[in-house]
Amino acid sequence: MMRDSSVGSISRAPRRAGVFLAAAALVSCWSSFAAAEQFVVVDETYEHTPDMPDSHYRVEPRPGTPSNWKSPIDYTTGTAHMHLEVYTKPTDTPTRFQACFEAQPTYACVGQAPAYTTVGVYDWATKFSDFWSPPGTAVDWTLGSGKIALILKDTQNGKPSADNVGAETAALYMPTKVRFVVTIVSEGSTYVPPAPVEMDAGVPDDAGAGSSTGAGGSGGSGGNGSGGNGGAGGDPVNVHPVNDSGCSFSMGNGAAQGAWLLLAAPALLAMRTRRKRSR
Repeated sequence: MMRDSSVGSISRAPRRAGVFLAAAALVSCWSSFAAAEQFVVVDETYEHTPDMPDSHYRVEPRPGTPSNWKSPIDYTTGTAHMHLEVYTKPTDTPTRFQACFEAQPTYACVGQAPAYTTVGVYDWATKFSDFWSPPGTAVDWTLGSGKIALILKDTQNGKPSADNVGAETAALYMPTKVRFVVTIVSEGSTYVPPAPVEMDAGVPDDAGAGSSTGAGGSGGSGGNGSGGNGGAGGDPVNVHPVNDSGCSFSMGNGAAQGAWLLLAAPALLAMRTRRKRSR
């Protein structure tokens, strides 16, 4: 029986096209993945109390925070996104929050939260270029960050802890139970905010008082942070991709790249095999 080569060639064409499109989609998704990065440096639920010295509550960077914020990804051209959930508040006195990175050889502070008077969820963002540091100083971001100071403030840039303003005034602001999240997003990436806790669901079980506190120094108009030093260790294992392409991966850089190669390999091998058969 005579073989109709035209049928074979027609049937192979859709398969070749499908393989090519699959490979192109994988490459496209990987390009989107590689171009967008973020990591969460702080996600702390705690009670900010009047007895915290200088109204500072200090936390270590989350495990997996990059030890170098300039390489291989330069986050310092990007933005810090702050997410504050206020669960309890003693009065309707206007209040602000701020985060300061205690880095080397100095510290750097993000902008302050919008003034709020009641419980709720509050979000704001500060570009690295707008961080505040003491005049004439600059953070060496290749060394990452040491502890991060979470600072409760009044609307005049003051820190209303009992040691600064007395117990009666401090009671207007504290105790207050909050969740404070700081996410560092690279330039050109799309910020993915944390899912907020429902306000009517009550305060999370882990919203207890913390013990990582300490006295801070005095900064300027944007700061009033602390001058403590220290670098952060670890590899960027909690860096997550952010994209709008429909691709979905939430692994670290190396693992995700390996996964993309494994997915792409069969499609590329099929293309090569069919090319050989056609010769």
